Amino acid sequence: MEVILHIGMGKTGTSSIQKALEQNAVALRRQGVDYLGMWFDMLDPDFGGLSGQTAFFGSPPQEMRAHAHHFSVVLAERQRTDGCSRFVLSNEDIYGQVSAMLPFVEELRRHVRLRLVAYVRDPHEWLPSAYSQWSIFHKTYAGPVRSFAEMARQQVKIYSGFQLWGEAAPDLLTVRPYLRQKNVVEDFSEVLGIALAPPPERQQARVTADEAALRIFYNTRLPGETLPWIFDEAFEGLDFQAAPVLEDVVARMLDYRETDRIVDEARPLFDYLRTRFGIDFPSAHAEIEPPPDPEALRRRLTEHLLQIVMHQADRITALETAVAALQAAPGKP
Repeated sequence: MEVILHIGMGKTGTSSIQKALEQNAVALRRQGVDYLGMWFDMLDPDFGGLSGQTAFFGSPPQEMRAHAHHFSVVLAERQRTDGCSRFVLSNEDIYGQVSAMLPFVEELRRHVRLRLVAYVRDPHEWLPSAYSQWSIFHKTYAGPVRSFAEMARQQVKIYSGFQLWGEAAPDLLTVRPYLRQKNVVEDFSEVLGIALAPPPERQQARVTADEAALRIFYNTRLPGETLPWIFDEAFEGLDFQAAPVLEDVVARMLDYRETDRIVDEARPLFDYLRTRFGIDFPSAHAEIEPPPDPEALRRRLTEHLLQIVMHQADRITALETAVAALQAAPGKP
């Protein structure tokens, strides 16, 4: 029996690998591979989900060894009933839990053939991605959003996990490079020697710069850790990627310089007006309005937005005053 623990690191295509494993679960079982998911909830339902994961990682060393033995027993029973002899569990948070997981790994390897698989990404790519994920999209600390330079100097230390795992389990660990030019799901398939179709869409793509800026402004106002759904809920129904780009609006909707060509293409219509009714509109007589300058338009729109905000502030104040008066009215509890 073989157990493969895909341990991360985060922001190296782990979500794509997990999605592919989930979507190909039936095909994998035909190959003798059982995908276990992300959690160790087969040991205890309380170990499922993020809160359960915290409880699992918090188990003392002796309990971790007991969990590993129980894990091997559970998988042996699944092998007996389902026929799969290879098991895959994928959880990127294992990477950062070396001291907690080491007793589990040491005990588990006594019962099964064990492999640890991790991916490493060029820090020039990984640090901006990690900052976007864990400082902007999900603010994982209290206080305002911190600068990239401050957070990156902390986050770069995460690479020390490879040294810790490499020294603790050198014969178990396979480290692969995460490369832009190669699909990570295809690489993972090759490492494990399995057929695994990649998901049709990229998982957890980084937010665009404009949305990141909005999240920075919003999350900075909140004192504690800010999960992504808090921002999403506040702006529910808004698709920021669907917002028109001002330069595109100008080029496609406010640029009338094609008028002469369009009129020429419909020349027979105007020839009829001229010959039948004696009405002529010579193109040389027309003066076509030039398109607006996008930057000037942007500045003017900003001024309009300020006016709108002030107007809305007055309306909100009036509503608050009215609600306070109703609440203070006689007969109100």
